[in-house]
Amino acid sequence: MTQRKLAIISDFHFDANSFDARDLAIFDQLLQNEQVTDLHFAGDMSNDFHGLTLPFFDKMSNKYDLSYNLGNHDMLGMSEAEINERDFLIKPLESNKTLLAFNGWYDYSFYTGDNTKITHFKNNFYFDRKIIREFDDIATTEQILVRLDQVLSELKGQVIVIMHFVPDRHFIFPAALKKFAKFNAFLGSEKFHQLFLKYPNVSDVVFGHVHHRFPSTQIDGINYHARPLGYSYDWKMVDSFLNEFPEYRIADTFNLRKRYNSIKKSPEWFEFRASNLMSEFYSAMTFFDI
Repeated sequence: MTQRKLAIISDFHFDANSFDARDLAIFDQLLQNEQVTDLHFAGDMSNDFHGLTLPFFDKMSNKYDLSYNLGNHDMLGMSEAEINERDFLIKPLESNKTLLAFNGWYDYSFYTGDNTKITHFKNNFYFDRKIIREFDDIATTEQILVRLDQVLSELKGQVIVIMHFVPDRHFIFPAALKKFAKFNAFLGSEKFHQLFLKYPNVSDVVFGHVHHRFPSTQIDGINYHARPLGYSYDWKMVDSFLNEFPEYRIADTFNLRKRYNSIKKSPEWFEFRASNLMSEFYSAMTFFDI
């Protein structure tokens, strides 16, 4: 029997990261180097699911057993019916294992402020104002939890869960980062972790959305994996580049976008990026032998 290997990556942001054919060839070469047979995208592939993501998936599915779940960026322009149609993938694996992938959502439970203010912020500034859901965020999340509970109750053996949104407050923005506090409202829900605890056969949960990579972390016996690729300005290689080329450092080092804008057109960055992109992809992936 051929050993199968699953690779999971979230927050690929195909368009925002301006990936070209050379970049995608590097990504494909990494998968081949790692002998990946099954590839899963855990949301936020692009802002144009039909125009960009699906054609890309068509090409990749010729080489890999490809699957995905949606993130908020993928939902842009989708109806509630289409979002639901592309939710809750159940994929049986070898050795009595099951992969369960679903989208998730958020209910403001990671936010400690006034929900009225956060709703105003979302409706006027946040990206998800462009996404039309049938119900409000809290009701949408509750419906997903009900369906998730039903699905998990029917699965036997080890379950590997993949979702887009954040399932536990361990992974939200720290309270010290006050300017990011409002974004915690839209990261996910602590109710996901609470529900997973009902089912001891949930061994691993892989997610993204937060654009910060964490070491694999065990919480209440569940192994959590969060290694989103994120936008170019989030990448680890930016730090490495600035260590090697300190002349490009700016005073406002905590403004990731400004920091990235100061280097993105330099010839040194183009060369460094090309040499380090495979490592960046690798550090943003979670692997399972299945």
